[in-house]
Amino acid sequence: MKPEPVQVEVVGVTDAGLVRDRNEDWYAIGDLDRGALSDGGGATRSRGPRGPLFVVCDGMGGVAGGEVASQLAVDVVWREMLASPATYERSVFARHLRRAIRAAHRHVIDEAAARPELRGMGTTVSAAGLAGGALLIAQVGDSRAYIERAGALTQVTRDQSVVSALVHAGRLSEMEARLSEKRSLILQALGTGPDVDVAISLVELRRGDRLLLCSDGLHGPVNDDALRHVLASQDGLQGAADALVGLARQAGAPDNVTVVIARFTGERLPLPAGEGDRPRFTELDPNEEGDGALTSTSYVGRRLAARAGLRNDTSPPGIPATGQHRAVRPPADPPTPPVGAVKTRGSRLALVACVVAAVIALAALGVYLGGVL
Repeated sequence: MKPEPVQVEVVGVTDAGLVRDRNEDWYAIGDLDRGALSDGGGATRSRGPRGPLFVVCDGMGGVAGGEVASQLAVDVVWREMLASPATYERSVFARHLRRAIRAAHRHVIDEAAARPELRGMGTTVSAAGLAGGALLIAQVGDSRAYIERAGALTQVTRDQSVVSALVHAGRLSEMEARLSEKRSLILQALGTGPDVDVAISLVELRRGDRLLLCSDGLHGPVNDDALRHVLASQDGLQGAADALVGLARQAGAPDNVTVVIARFTGERLPLPAGEGDRPRFTELDPNEEGDGALTSTSYVGRRLAARAGLRNDTSPPGIPATGQHRAVRPPADPPTPPVGAVKTRGSRLALVACVVAAVIALAALGVYLGGVL
């Protein structure tokens, strides 16, 4: 007997913002069971074992590279998931998501290699789908997923960034992270490096839950309290999406802004069980069988932090310093991420390069004149 379908209502909005000349974000809303993409949202039902798929990508690099990378990644993830075998098994669906995103990573690399003008392009990705009454979210980079339940908003992904590693190691506060000059540095992206570590978060859905999937053009200038307030004040999804984009624009919208909001209902999903029934961050460990999961820290985040040179040898109070629960302890000055894993801001980098070149030239001139005189 097939499970009762989950009813899903969804909208998506993207905006170039107030500073960027072009929009390098890209998103997709699709129904895997019907094999159809939506042009912006609507109501659907997860009739079969796969149901809806939501993807948000935030591109970077080159004159048009970011837009190419993000659109290519969305297209490949959708195509790969559409071709994957249907399943109600969460662990199997998670493997399909990982494979799809790694395939997108390879396509971005190949496209950049074939077109010299696109070299250095990359993109973040957050992709979410349903399996067995749960929402599974694949993450590379710093786009985010939140769940709103009974008026509370919870981030259910972890940013793969330098400041996120510092915050979760207790070395930076959330406010310090928001003000840090390193907040735009990400530890990996599609199109950079030989491979990507795909984090998979799992959320046990409740009836009435709303998913917010967004690029950092929203969560960068707008804090979580403001996001929660807007969602709580807007029951309609289109109104909520428009209000969130408007809030980002009021905050200056220094980056492209993309918002996808989905509401999940239907008899298949249980009602929230009181105030204590809140979603939480839960990342599946790919080394575990079935639905083995990490709930206190991020498996992929630890790997990325260690790869960037951050140490992994201390534990927060109450968590044993062995096995899977060790927390990241970065050095006093976090190292610069590997080349290609930095979400760049072109004009700022160009200015820095000019200043450095000028200083070197002046120093060389001083040495020369000193020798002549």
